[in-house]
Amino acid sequence: MSKLRGVVLGALIVGGSVYAMKGCLSKQSPDRTVGDNFAKVCSIAKKNVDTPERGVRELGRYFSAHLGDLTGAMGDTIAMIESIPDDQRHDKRAREARDAMFAPLRACQTDLLEFAQAVSENEQATELMNRAGERLGLTLDIILGDSIVDAKGHIDMRALEHALVSH
Repeated sequence: MSKLRGVVLGALIVGGSVYAMKGCLSKQSPDRTVGDNFAKVCSIAKKNVDTPERGVRELGRYFSAHLGDLTGAMGDTIAMIESIPDDQRHDKRAREARDAMFAPLRACQTDLLEFAQAVSENEQATELMNRAGERLGLTLDIILGDSIVDAKGHIDMRALEHALVSH
């Protein structure tokens, strides 16, 4: 009986190890995670072309729940690519990541444009979008300071340094 118990225990250990390794090895790359998030945005936009106010609210809830995942996956993608020492492999992987991340948006661009048009033609949806943009801008200004990004969209390193040491 103890021999059978040893065989069963050994099988469980080996099986558990294989299962754990498979899970670790099959983890989705972060650029695909970004793409999955964008695909969800597409899905929300597509199903709300006729209900833009509801769509804006649903997008707001989605981003509130998943913005950390999305920005984390973008950061992980950049870190992954920057860790590739060979320039050609680095550039190739960066192009692959770009394609993987933005393929869902390219695939649904018509739906996104139709949703954006519906939002622009709906006063309540437009007000919600404008309010969300203003709040986000205020949040970023408070956190980062309003002078860190210049008119060309470049980060002013002196302003960033000042913001970091003065707060």
